[in-house]
Amino acid sequence: MISTSDFEFNASFTPDGKTVYFSKSDPGFNRITIVLSHRKGNDRTKPEVARFSGIWKDTDPRVSPDGKKLFFTSNRPVDGSNTPKGDYDIWYVDRIPAKGWSEPKHLGAPVNSDGNEWYASVTREGTLYFGAERADHPGTHIYRSRLVDGEYSPPELLPFSNQGNDLAPSIAADDSFVIFISRDRGGRGAGDLYVSFHRPDRTWSTPKNLGSPINSSFHEIATGLSPDNRILYFASHRIDRLLTRAARVNYRKLEHGLHAIQNGLLNIYEVDISDLDRLDDAR
Repeated sequence: MISTSDFEFNASFTPDGKTVYFSKSDPGFNRITIVLSHRKGNDRTKPEVARFSGIWKDTDPRVSPDGKKLFFTSNRPVDGSNTPKGDYDIWYVDRIPAKGWSEPKHLGAPVNSDGNEWYASVTREGTLYFGAERADHPGTHIYRSRLVDGEYSPPELLPFSNQGNDLAPSIAADDSFVIFISRDRGGRGAGDLYVSFHRPDRTWSTPKNLGSPINSSFHEIATGLSPDNRILYFASHRIDRLLTRAARVNYRKLEHGLHAIQNGLLNIYEVDISDLDRLDDAR
């Protein structure tokens, strides 16, 4: 129900683990929609379009640790017009007891700017981590904004993310580590997953590659964490078989492979990271 022959990425669960929000798109990211699926016994229900999505390019759904907010990325207009924005901003919806989600709300400045903001991830205390393109620092980097008296403070560039391109941060609910994507750190594929640990003295460790079998020669993107931070979700377009065929295929086998789940389009994967601390040199 979740990973199919379509193009799926992102995964964010409600605190009870019963509902998962994720994105479906065409491979060119021309039309992106947020969908959800509920757990029913040992199965999942057929995905449905989230009530706040379905018109604009909506992606990167992230449920807050307390389940009271859901942040997402969108190019929807802020001025109420029918013209999409030329950049992506961060939006959110509030959980209304017994009624579902509120109408979408634009996060506003100083988090959103004239450039792109994507992939918001929030701690229990409300500190927001996100990827952004800012004119004063070319490239895509990871920023954080603290929640002070209900308002977000001016974003701070994370010290390890001042060069190259880092994006799609997933922050642990207790702010103890962040997992993100990098394309410029000499990884195995087009994009690899890395971790940096947030020290008690508020410094950040040098990012480390999560290694095999999480990272591959393919592209790993769209990170997410379970509510207890023990499961990592990510998307990959890996093909789980030899890329060079052993024998010539006929059209039936060709079509079967193109329509298979692992057909080279993005799928969502999960992996237990309860032993993640082993990558922390300070422990």
